[in-house]
Amino acid sequence: MDKKTFLNKMSFIDSKIASNIFDKIILTQKTGKTIYLGELHTPNVYKALTNMSNELGVKVYCYGIFEDAERKIIAFSYDDICYYPLDLIKISTNSKFSKLKHKDYLGAVMALGIKREKLGDLILKNDDCYLAIHNEITDYIRMNLTSVGKSACTVKILDIHSNEIPAYDFQNIIVNVSSFRIDCIVSALCNISRGNAEELIRKGKVLVDYSEVIKKDKILKDDCVITIRGYGKFKIVEEAGWTGSGRVKIQVKKFI
Repeated sequence: MDKKTFLNKMSFIDSKIASNIFDKIILTQKTGKTIYLGELHTPNVYKALTNMSNELGVKVYCYGIFEDAERKIIAFSYDDICYYPLDLIKISTNSKFSKLKHKDYLGAVMALGIKREKLGDLILKNDDCYLAIHNEITDYIRMNLTSVGKSACTVKILDIHSNEIPAYDFQNIIVNVSSFRIDCIVSALCNISRGNAEELIRKGKVLVDYSEVIKKDKILKDDCVITIRGYGKFKIVEEAGWTGSGRVKIQVKKFI
């Protein structure tokens, strides 16, 4: 695949980012070595690359430590991969008077001058924050992150092979829809009319795998993540059968 074709296929992201990704692919082709991207990317990026793998002539791998991770590091290789340059850290605070949220931990880390693209998913469990990060910034965070909000904190690097890795909390639900069209699914997930679902789409409030949806008749696939501003985030798992009236049952995980 030539660069122009690649950039056209990846036109949903910044052209400089897409160009850098293409250069990494070419480097893999020339050296035969495994090449990792320096950032963690959202599903729209790594799913597009995975779908192009045969055309690119190299294998595409991605990993985010957590099961159901959304942000993942991407690698190009001709061989199987068992190592990724990621670390898992545990941020613990002594906060007794306020409940720290996802945005508090993310804000504290980014306040150190770290770009969001160097960070993976954050999962909160038992008042601790578990954060996947690129290992080139691990020591910097460990030495410089001393507080989250007004609460002092400690940072511990976990061994992902021996420590139990936390998982997302989901509410498992079944929705009945007439088809896998985005407007039908948004209507069912939000318990609103199709017209109101279409309005949310028109206003840019519906994203699939972090990309804004433009067409109301877009067909969704298993394993995609839908973000509906004002309603929450959902992951389509799979078709779960049919109702007696001929509607499709879809298993969905709602992020809590």
